[in-house]
Amino acid sequence: MKRLVAALRIDILNQWRNRLYAIGVGVGALGAVLLAWLAPMSRMAEAAPAVCLAVVGGSTLMYVGAMILFERDERTLTANSVTPLQTHEYLIAKVLSLTLLSTLESVVMLGGALVGRAFWGGVPMPNVLLFLIGVAALGVVYVLAGVILVVRFRSLNEFLMPMAGVAVVLQLPIFYFIHLTSSPLLLCIPTSPTAMLIRGGFAPLTAGQLLYAAGYSAVIIAVLAWWANVAFRTHRSRMAG
Repeated sequence: MKRLVAALRIDILNQWRNRLYAIGVGVGALGAVLLAWLAPMSRMAEAAPAVCLAVVGGSTLMYVGAMILFERDERTLTANSVTPLQTHEYLIAKVLSLTLLSTLESVVMLGGALVGRAFWGGVPMPNVLLFLIGVAALGVVYVLAGVILVVRFRSLNEFLMPMAGVAVVLQLPIFYFIHLTSSPLLLCIPTSPTAMLIRGGFAPLTAGQLLYAAGYSAVIIAVLAWWANVAFRTHRSRMAG
């Protein structure tokens, strides 16, 4: 536990020093302005999950790639390989710290949009707990997906194109939540259940929707956590090299 806490503290400090928090707040503020301007409160249940998938998801993938490749270039991964820090502790610290960052970005964006909308009339109180669970779960999914992807590359330039492809696939549920299609196939994509939880922050979910969102999110996170651990162990020598 002490190793995990120390790794988490170092991660947060590194993200702060590399201005990821400033970038995250800036992106969130820009998203808040656009969301408040474009989406009326009657459409927030559609707009909130769509914007979180499009903006927060893409930025989180970039944060993961940038931080892990930065640590590789700084030989931090090489140093970690000869310390008592275990692979799963390293990954848990990454997931917690970057999920905190993505959640902050989401809160700034959606909270700012609600404050902006308050100037045009009354704003109903969202289900804050369900919204926070949703954005945190979405952050975990994107961080784990980013780890699985980035360990296969040695530079940010190599990572960018595959990252864009993965981001597009993970953002496809946007079309479901803004009602451009009702295809249930989109609900199989790993980001769909977490987006459903975010939607629940602004509109009531049926028992079936809540069961799907919570249960499938748990399954997806468990599978991605196992995959990320295996992928990192498999490619660790390349990443540390």
